[in-house]
Order: sequence, then C-alpha cells, then structure tokens
Amino acid sequence: MKITWQLCSAALMAGCVGSNAVSQEDRAFDSYPHWSPDGHRIVFSSDRTGDTELYLIRPDGTDLERLTSSPGVDSHPSWSPDGNFIAFDSDRSGEREIYILDLSTGQTRRITRSAGWDGTPFWQPTGDRLLFYSERDGNAELYEHVLRDGRELRLTRTAGNEYYASWSNDGARLVFEYEVDGDRDVFSVELVSGARSNLTANPARDHLPAWSTDGQRVAFSTRRDGNDEIYVMGADGSELQNLTQHPAVDVMAKWSPDGSSIVFVSNRDGRFALYIMTALGMAVRRLEG
Repeated sequence: MKITWQLCSAALMAGCVGSNAVSQEDRAFDSYPHWSPDGHRIVFSSDRTGDTELYLIRPDGTDLERLTSSPGVDSHPSWSPDGNFIAFDSDRSGEREIYILDLSTGQTRRITRSAGWDGTPFWQPTGDRLLFYSERDGNAELYEHVLRDGRELRLTRTAGNEYYASWSNDGARLVFEYEVDGDRDVFSVELVSGARSNLTANPARDHLPAWSTDGQRVAFSTRRDGNDEIYVMGADGSELQNLTQHPAVDVMAKWSPDGSSIVFVSNRDGRFALYIMTALGMAVRRLEG
C-alpha cells in the first residue's frame, strides 16, 4: 500500500551527495518540511529539478541548497537532535529504505534492508534510535531502529495501518496516524503503560500529526471541513482549533523548535509550496518567492 502524499519512483545511486546552490525559479512540488534543532534552517523534499531530492532553506526564504542528488525519490527528511544528520527515505536501491545523511561529509548510509516499504523516519529525542513505519509484515506497522547495533524492534501489531509517527520531546509518548477500514484518525500511545488513545475519532480524514515542542499540543491535517486544513489540539484531543481556514489544501505541519511558528505545505498559490505561520495561525507567508 502506498499512502496519500507518498512520493514514488525508482532509483539507484551510490552514497556521496553534494550541497549545490539552486535557483528558486524552477519550482514544483515541495513537501515534508522539518526544522533544524536550532530553528535556523528547514529541510524539505522537492521535485523542482524533475527528480525528488532533499533541500535546505532558511525560514526567511534565503540560502536554498540542494542536499541530495539521486535518480530516485528522496523524501520525508527528519533532523537529528544534535543537528548533524538527516534521516530520510529513498527508493534509490530499488526498494524504499531508510538512509542517514551526514551533513559534515555529505555521505549517506543505508539503515534498513527489508523487502517491504520502509518510510517516514523520525529521531528519538536522545538521538539513539529511529522511528519508522514498515510494510515488511503485510500491513503498515511502527518499528524502531537502534543505531548502536542495528536491531529493529516492532512497536505495533494491529489489524490497521500505522503511519507518520513521532516521539514527544520527553520520549514518553508517540503520536501517529492510524487507518482502519479506510478511515484515518490521530492516535497517541504512552510507551511505558501502552495506553492508546484515539485523539480525533472523526469520520473525516485526520492525518499527518506532529507534536509541539513542549508536548502539550498536536498539529494535524483534517478534511472535516471538506478540504485539508491544519488543526491544533491538546495532547488529549481537546481544544480543537482550525489554524488555516483556507479553501486550498493545507498539510504537513511542523512546529518550530521554540514553538512560536509552524511550517506547512499548501497549494493556495497554485502549486504545493512551503508556508510559515505563527502558532496561532497568524501572519501566513510563503517561504519562497
């Protein structure tokens, strides 16, 4: 199963990548932004050169740089807590697997090796493990990869599909997208107790959740208003608020490290591009011209 918003293509390339300046005139589909730990840069994927690669940009829209150069699709980047590495998924080997890019050397190394689809990596707050979903056992389940020794642990075992999971900053909880019988909702789970909560419980499509830095709120996209909007709710599912209220598609929200801003993807100007707004949904601006 290849889920909505998942980018697909075949690829094959060896591990060395470059950081090359890129013109902002060649614009296409930008997606899956993620802030650096210091909030000074944003990594995202884009097919602006005809092939989906990873890029960096500053929150003011300057200093656009291309990070990867692969004939495959490089997507779903996630910045390590120390700021030195970016995990992402790619089909450059023929299968979609998880890779890590070393920002100091430009070298990539492959992390997973399975016959199933492995995607959407997310770093544990301590930087020791990667959370991801895999279809290696038939349906999409959550796994973690222990970077020290390469062990992979299956975290969920359900009849549905789990996607787009992330740790809270204290490492105590996960939030993720759960699909069963075609319906998608946002769930959370406490890792110690195993207590699992349906935070949205709505017949509309609720998907692509993201923790706030303080762990008190979750941003997500929902179609409960007839089109994709970005909502925020408390960590228990309370206090729902629509931040975007726009007829366009608004998705893929990520909080800035200081919690003051949210970067997201929208086609409100005719193509899917990056936007930034305050955590209250104010002062929306397109990230690049």
